[in-house]
Amino acid sequence: MGVEQFLAPGENVRYTSPTSVSFQGDVYTLLITDRRILWHKTKGLLFKKNNFVGVPIEQVKNIGYQEKGLARKKAFITIEMGNKSYEFSGAAESMKAVYGELQSYQMMDRQLHRPPQE
Repeated sequence: MGVEQFLAPGENVRYTSPTSVSFQGDVYTLLITDRRILWHKTKGLLFKKNNFVGVPIEQVKNIGYQEKGLARKKAFITIEMGNKSYEFSGAAESMKAVYGELQSYQMMDRQLHRPPQE
């Protein structure tokens, strides 16, 4: 089963994390669509079950990045949305790429919703 069948009509995946991320105590694939940030995991060997967590990208107020560790650095990304925040982590090199993508989509979204200049 592809992730595409769980997307809204007209929604397109723009980015998939290069490695899995840790989120809410489990391992997920992170996807960024033109509308949402999604965490997806599949459970089960014989009877597959999909689990999705998604947040609208336009509601993201701030994105934070932090690295911890010496030899095997782990990075943490925090997405703040009003009074809610989401944190996920993974290998620093992969998370740098994810952070860059999130920043570019956040900037793009802000430009789309910017009031017209006089």
